[in-house]
Amino acid sequence: MTDTHTGGCQCGAVRYSIGDTLPPAYACHCGECKKQSASAFSMSIPMTYDVLTVTGSPEVFETTAHSGKQKHNYFCGDCGTRLWHSGSNPPTAITLKVGTLDGSADIAPVGHLWVSKKQAGITLDPQTDQHQTQPDDVSAWRNKLGQ
Repeated sequence: MTDTHTGGCQCGAVRYSIGDTLPPAYACHCGECKKQSASAFSMSIPMTYDVLTVTGSPEVFETTAHSGKQKHNYFCGDCGTRLWHSGSNPPTAITLKVGTLDGSADIAPVGHLWVSKKQAGITLDPQTDQHQTQPDDVSAWRNKLGQ
């Protein structure tokens, strides 16, 4: 049996539900993630888009990731909340933004990327998998976290 998780944007115009077990979360401390989250880091959960049931119509804009690949950033067009990222449009594999879940208080990251850019004063659990930048194959790293 799987749990159902729900979430969405700040204003409620875009909502989603996930009828599947959530994979482990990771945190990214790069400058782009700090900017998009307006915080010290961003937490994401990698998953396939097909596990989400979405109501509302998220907007999308493209950026170029550190890898040089295009990244599609999905957000609420009304309130601006960033919801998930994908390497494709329409989305297939996504990284869901943990803060958009209705119940995210007990989700802790099991890994950290771009620790070299970590905000001063943030202490990381030494038991987590940490990378000064990012692994050559981020997808493989994300999959390894789930094992």
